[in-house]
Amino acid sequence: MVLKVQTWSCIALLMLMLQFAAGGSANASAQADQVIAAIPNRQTSVINRQASNPWPTTGSYRHVNYALGSYWKNQNIADADQGLVTYRDTIFQNELDDFHWRAYLLERIYFLYSVRSDVFPGRMGPTGEQAVLDMLWDWAKPNCKIELADTERIWWIWGSENHHLMAWASFWGAAHIFKDHPNYKTRVYDDGSTPAEMAAAFDKFFKLYFKERANKGLMIEVASPTYAKYSSNTLYNFADFADDPELKELASNFLNLYWTDWAIEQIDGVRGGSRHRCYPGTSSNENSSDTGQSWIHFGLNKRSIHPGDMCAATTFWRPSSVVVDLALNWEQRGEYEIVSRRPGLNAEDHVAQFPTTGIFPATGSSKYTIEPRGGALLRYSYCTPDFIMGMSMLEALQFEDWSKISSQNRWNGIIFAGHDTARVYTQTRKPSSGSAYNVEWGVQKKGVAIIQRLNTHANAVDHMVYFDKALSRIEVGGWIFAEAPEAYVAVHAVQQGGTWEADSLTQHHQNKGKTNLGDWYVLAFPDSPIIFEVGRKEDYVSFGAFQSEILGNQLSWTNNCVKYKSSSYDVELSLYTDYSSDPEVDGMPVDFTPPFTYKSPFMDNFNKTIKYDGDEVEYKFE
Repeated sequence: MVLKVQTWSCIALLMLMLQFAAGGSANASAQADQVIAAIPNRQTSVINRQASNPWPTTGSYRHVNYALGSYWKNQNIADADQGLVTYRDTIFQNELDDFHWRAYLLERIYFLYSVRSDVFPGRMGPTGEQAVLDMLWDWAKPNCKIELADTERIWWIWGSENHHLMAWASFWGAAHIFKDHPNYKTRVYDDGSTPAEMAAAFDKFFKLYFKERANKGLMIEVASPTYAKYSSNTLYNFADFADDPELKELASNFLNLYWTDWAIEQIDGVRGGSRHRCYPGTSSNENSSDTGQSWIHFGLNKRSIHPGDMCAATTFWRPSSVVVDLALNWEQRGEYEIVSRRPGLNAEDHVAQFPTTGIFPATGSSKYTIEPRGGALLRYSYCTPDFIMGMSMLEALQFEDWSKISSQNRWNGIIFAGHDTARVYTQTRKPSSGSAYNVEWGVQKKGVAIIQRLNTHANAVDHMVYFDKALSRIEVGGWIFAEAPEAYVAVHAVQQGGTWEADSLTQHHQNKGKTNLGDWYVLAFPDSPIIFEVGRKEDYVSFGAFQSEILGNQLSWTNNCVKYKSSSYDVELSLYTDYSSDPEVDGMPVDFTPPFTYKSPFMDNFNKTIKYDGDEVEYKFE
């Protein structure tokens, strides 16, 4: 860091000024300015809680969060130091294989509070600082190897996307700490590399990483309520602490792309569109992704004290005012489509040859490579002020063709304005063990969709449609009609028949969460195609008028092809239930490899310009 300031208010003011100098819109709304200016207050709310009553109450995260909060507030320093010493002496050796979950957070503590910090220098005591250095070196020395920063391996994955990012970001941060420390800069890692060599290699790696991901689809675990926050949480360390100006700028720009992707696909803080790695239960019924981080940046959703949000709670990075306006003004964004190519396919030779010596990577962990050009997966969302409907449209490939972090527990469905849990979505029954993969395919255009369970799935049992209890339901002519606060939805199993089943803990991940939020319609024929159509209330004189229109639409299932034509949207969808052809929109096959990576009214191709209401800001990922 280059800022040398001693009070939080000064940091907030300086960083806000720098934000505008670095690309904030001169025409930003007063509302956006106010929200950005209030970020320090929201961060302080989180940090105060960690300093006074840290969560969780035991274990290594407790010591990390207490230190983050106490040093920030410059209080109880001896206790915070002792907590880090206790972590090192009694817990660390038992968590070596999982240390990457906390290493980048310990690095943030060091960057912020050590005697060499440019932000709050010397707030850590020497015993706390040495405890952090000891743990980072004992972990990194045998496990961090310069070959892990090979730029030919940008699309290699260890474990999962969030595991990989946490580990590699921790390798980067540790190397930068050691290269500048008089007691460590002359040491060598087990592979013979010096800290300076390791830091330079990981700088180069991450500069290319941000460019590749920005131009080829951002994240694989897209919108995962469980895992996305861990990936994004690591990015703030680069934006805050990189001493390479290009890397620092790339990280900051990447965060703006990430949050634009979130902002234009949410209603009042609840993200719509398809999700990957979305567990059944709370993650599907209630949570959207990045809830705590979105509250910090935009004041949307709710405060979180989860460790996966602590970098955002202490970052100096600020979203562009254009991104803030996009997030806040969801009721004014109008109706639009978002079409994006997302990575997820395994590369043809997808076994990654990571080294297997040392604690990391752990023996038996998943190691694989992703096809960087994407293909076979087109993520589509239709957004209105009253609902967002989304699907990951796929080619009907084999389960083995996909990386598990893409195909695990995909969520396709609709969220509605006016109620924070109002939604309709499809899901398989929770397996007796493990997760379900590659469960369904389908086709969507605007507010119309057809979804079918794939026979190339892994671990899928039954096929069900979830209806939140905030929606009133009626069944007419083989269709289920439901009314949301500002929209109507119609659902129809083409091969008719099904039963209603109350949500229960047996359907929830880890058998946890609320079970009084919704009901399941369990298809009698799990492989039956399901028709969905959703419309805004303002387009109909009554619920009955919506029902009459839907019942009058053309629907056929002949020669293994389901066709449904919506009169409201003037679109015909076709799905070949024997997988003999790709899905079609108005007779044209879905193009899974369009010439663009991302298309929406507010951001094109994941590069260059984010725009809204006459304002725009340019970001470069050449």
